[in-house]
Amino acid sequence: HLVRQDCPVPAGTHVVVYCRDSGGDEQDRSISQQVDTAKEYCEHHHLILDHIYMDEARLSSNTEKRDALKEMLSAIRQQRKTINDRHKREKVVQEQPFGVIFWKSNRLGRDSIEATNIKTDLKLRAVTVIDLVTSANTGNTAINALIEAFQQWQDEQALDEISQNAKRGLAQLVATRDNDPEFLKYNPEWQSTGGYLSIMPGGVPTGFKSEYVQIGVYKRKKGRLSGEARIVQRIVPDPAVWDRAYMAWELRHKGAGISEIHDQTRLFKNVNGYTTFFANRIYTGTLNYGGKLYEWFVPAMISQECFAAEQARKAQREEKHQSRNADRMLEPRRVASEYLLSGLVFCGEVEGEEHPMNIEHIPGKKGKRGEYTFFVCTTAKNSRNQQCIAKRFSIHALEQAVIDNLISQVLTLDNLRPLTTALSKALKERTNDAGTRLMALEAERDVVQQAMSNIMDAFEKMGYSPHLQQRYDARKKEEELLLTEITRLKALQVKPKHLQLVTDDMLASWIAHLHDGLMGEDKKVARRLILQIVAKIVVKEGRGTLYYTFPFPQGVEMPSYGSVDLKRLELMTSSMPLKRSPS
Repeated sequence: HLVRQDCPVPAGTHVVVYCRDSGGDEQDRSISQQVDTAKEYCEHHHLILDHIYMDEARLSSNTEKRDALKEMLSAIRQQRKTINDRHKREKVVQEQPFGVIFWKSNRLGRDSIEATNIKTDLKLRAVTVIDLVTSANTGNTAINALIEAFQQWQDEQALDEISQNAKRGLAQLVATRDNDPEFLKYNPEWQSTGGYLSIMPGGVPTGFKSEYVQIGVYKRKKGRLSGEARIVQRIVPDPAVWDRAYMAWELRHKGAGISEIHDQTRLFKNVNGYTTFFANRIYTGTLNYGGKLYEWFVPAMISQECFAAEQARKAQREEKHQSRNADRMLEPRRVASEYLLSGLVFCGEVEGEEHPMNIEHIPGKKGKRGEYTFFVCTTAKNSRNQQCIAKRFSIHALEQAVIDNLISQVLTLDNLRPLTTALSKALKERTNDAGTRLMALEAERDVVQQAMSNIMDAFEKMGYSPHLQQRYDARKKEEELLLTEITRLKALQVKPKHLQLVTDDMLASWIAHLHDGLMGEDKKVARRLILQIVAKIVVKEGRGTLYYTFPFPQGVEMPSYGSVDLKRLELMTSSMPLKRSPS
């Protein structure tokens, strides 16, 4: 009784049928039901059914993966050309009728623009579109168009509502913590910490694996049995892959290229998989879902600083590909350079300007001068000493001068002792402030949890109530926000044993460790130390000025050298000029 009784095309007309469903149990009409109805309609009105096109388990929001729809449209476009003249088109409709039958308008799609485009294309080819459920054929063309437009608007609104409900439900799942009463009801042996359950819809990131847990049962869910277990996926570190994934991040942080990382880790079948891998924030322990960040969602593989550095390098590479100025220090080859001062040296021969100096190498020849590695000013080289008169000088002489000055005049007890004192004081103040705020938040959390308990008692006594459910959801959201802030404040606290003032003996031991790193054979270690201490080196008239900043302990929030006054130190004296090239 729902199917239209009229037929807009005469008996004997050739037609095709298009059927689609979204998959699952909650369907308006399944594929088989749509096919049976279409066949009955064709038989009743004496239509000739040429072909049935079926897209099973295909979403209405996207036509890209609907192969049957594409096949049908392609066949019609090959058989019937576009007719732009209205009178000619109406004549063809009468003399050479052809129709496309579908269940209802949302079978083509819930996107009104796309559905309108498909229908318009068919109508321009003198094809009659037959909607089995809702008839827009009133005999008045203007009213028919209005009814059809309204139906398409309804379809699009329905799709938006379905999408919003799905996103809301998934966001609620993602935010579930292991102290949720409903979860603990079905997992009584679980050791609750107040952290996230790590429920993550979609694909599992490399380095993790999925586990399935029950978080409740389905209630009044269409297509589900009442009381059916609600099983969801949570992600946990995968011991079989975790170490290789960590190695990939470690290599990338040291400046290794994708090919080298792929050769050593083989995380993916080819190098294309690493692009999304190195852009995924989940490896810092934070999940970005629906535009919201869930911190401490899973165990962290890398630090936030490591992730931020990779994203900065990625942005710089994109800038460079677009022929824009990029940070030279973030280029992969410079990051992995074996030379200690690569990217740090600038020429100051031109007053008021600083030009970058690059490293070049001349191999040695038999019977002649040996190999020579040197710094050369890019402006002097490119202008043939017309815009700058800087000479080349040995890279080894400058490296040794920088190391000697860092050891003798920068990394000293007198220079570093004030920093450790200030650091201990700052950590102590931060710990005290976090503790005070933590006490207040924990008291507030207890109040919220007590309110939630009272609401649950009311549920047991009075039964389900939408008003009580709304109050419980509001309190639940308050609890989640409080738990997130409590976890953050706990991470800011430092244990008393770590707050003790650094002694001179401890400081001297640390300085000796830095000296060994600078003077050792491992160039990567020495370069990493120099990049932490040295901001830049400006060379002028054979003498260099070293701009440096003290290193700060990892994980401590302290201003970088870009936001504080830089100290300056003369690298060489006039009696010991930098060694120039033979030229």
